[in-house]
Amino acid sequence: MVRPPPEVLQQWGTIARQHPAVVQWVSDWYRRELEQLPYVGGSTSLAQGRCQVLTEMNKLLQDAPDLAAESRKR
Repeated sequence: MVRPPPEVLQQWGTIARQHPAVVQWVSDWYRRELEQLPYVGGSTSLAQGRCQVLTEMNKLLQDAPDLAAESRKR
């Protein structure tokens, strides 16, 4: 993943702190896609790519508050 600039990290951190429903929704979506991956009938590479993007988005949302705080210290 390309590391976002500090201002984008701060905005992701704001989303994660102020809108926990968004974080939960992305996390649930990620888990659903991951559970369906072994049973994909169509394009497996497309499903794998979607899972990879959701993995990175989910991780970024989970880590954003801490990353934003670190970027402010610099």
